[in-house]
Amino acid sequence: MTFTRKELPKNLFWGMIVAALILLPFYVGQYTITTFIRIIYFGFLAVSMGFLIGQGGMVSLTQTAFFGITGYVIGLVGYEQGIPSPFADIIAIGVALLFALVFGLIAVRTQKIVFLMITLAFGQVVWAFALQNTALLHGWAGIRGIRPIVIMGIDFNVTANFYWAALALFSIGLVVLWRLVKSPFGLALNGTRESAKRMAALGYPVYWIRVVAFLIAAFYASLGGILATYNTGVITPTTIQMSRTIWVLLMVILGGASYFWGPVIGAVITIWLDVLISQTTERYSTVIGVIFVLTILFSPTGILGMLDAVRKGEKLKFIHRFQNRKMGNPK
Repeated sequence: MTFTRKELPKNLFWGMIVAALILLPFYVGQYTITTFIRIIYFGFLAVSMGFLIGQGGMVSLTQTAFFGITGYVIGLVGYEQGIPSPFADIIAIGVALLFALVFGLIAVRTQKIVFLMITLAFGQVVWAFALQNTALLHGWAGIRGIRPIVIMGIDFNVTANFYWAALALFSIGLVVLWRLVKSPFGLALNGTRESAKRMAALGYPVYWIRVVAFLIAAFYASLGGILATYNTGVITPTTIQMSRTIWVLLMVILGGASYFWGPVIGAVITIWLDVLISQTTERYSTVIGVIFVLTILFSPTGILGMLDAVRKGEKLKFIHRFQNRKMGNPK
């Protein structure tokens, strides 16, 4: 394989990033590795939400519910009933997809703000059930003591081994999703985002395209739920509460919801901001909130949108708006 002069620096850069991620456990401490594991499982959740927003134009606030449902099922059938992994994980994904199918069949009949409110209601129902059910789900205390197992002699209780497994899963997931986005299905989903009526007039099953997209997003959220549950060893209603949903939504917005890599970049930046700012002030949530507000005000397309505008030599929206106001043009 040969590369042009323009492609070579880009490929070298990405090669260095990949090598650095693979070799990470050899040159950083345990805390940093754990932080990158957090980035991976929240990255799955952000990608799940970003896929629906960016590709399908559907702002779903119920993705954390699928994230949490997967964790609860692993706790119930894996930890409490003793069903070994990966069978417990497969069952957990199946249950999450079943909930997603039921939710999706109802939600995708609506659009825009109605869709958002229905998915919000679904998420709140799941959270309230988890919080109030003490007999099965143990209420606010949740299920604790969940641990990864040893597979083929590899102990995933070792942080480095768990990190490499999570990184491999995340990489495969992103490649598959990238191919899916570029496939005829992905193009059809983009079409439903732009004009559902026109796509229906062309003979496309708009409703079922949106349902399948909802299921795909739920699958990615459930993968993140599996990693989060095994990494933390606990699943509680806090995992699926409203503040967590908004936090993940802000990851997507910060990175750039309309860009494939936006949710990933948003997850990386948000997690590290959370870690670094929380070490310097108790009001880290306020600081992060201000950063998000400034991003939305000055670069609605997120960090990748801002970088893309700079690359193309275009003026940033907030600079263009400021210049128009200075010249007396309100637009």
